Formats: sequence, C-alpha cells, structure tokens
Amino acid sequence: MVVYNAISPNGANPVFTIEYIELIPETKDNRVAIFDRWQNEVWSASNYNNSSVVFKGVSNSGSDLPTGIYFYKIEFASGKKMQTGFLSLKR
Repeated sequence: MVVYNAISPNGANPVFTIEYIELIPETKDNRVAIFDRWQNEVWSASNYNNSSVVFKGVSNSGSDLPTGIYFYKIEFASGKKMQTGFLSLKR
C-alpha cells in the first residue's frame, strides 16, 4: 500500500490516492479519516477504494477545504496496524 500525500482538486492530482488499498485483502475493510491542524475530523469514509469512495478536498458537510496541511488516519478491520500521516492540499 502506497499513500500519495498531495492533492490538488483543480489540478493534476484531484483525489487523495492510497494505492492498492482496494486490492490487498487485509486493507479492503477500512476507515479513512482526514483531520485539520486542530485535530477536527473534516472528512471520513469507510471502505476507501480510490474510485467511488475518495477524498477530493471537500469536507463531509460539502464545503471546499482551504489550501493547507491535513492529517490522515487509516484504520483496518483486519487488525492490520493503523497508518497515519499528513497530506498537502493545494487549490
């Protein structure tokens, strides 16, 4: 699994990509959450798959998130170790 930590909704990288998350059996059942710098969850979804369930720089309430650094947490139902990191969003 490879996490690409840059997103440009209006440019070349329009979605947060987690390569192979939908292919590896122990990562298919997952929950991805995105947090702002104050640790407020701004977006989350279950069963992230890089096609129909993706983060596009829009909050769960439907508003465009501003340019900045955000943090992600990926949890797996299989017991695989949680992954965390940051991503850069540029509008």
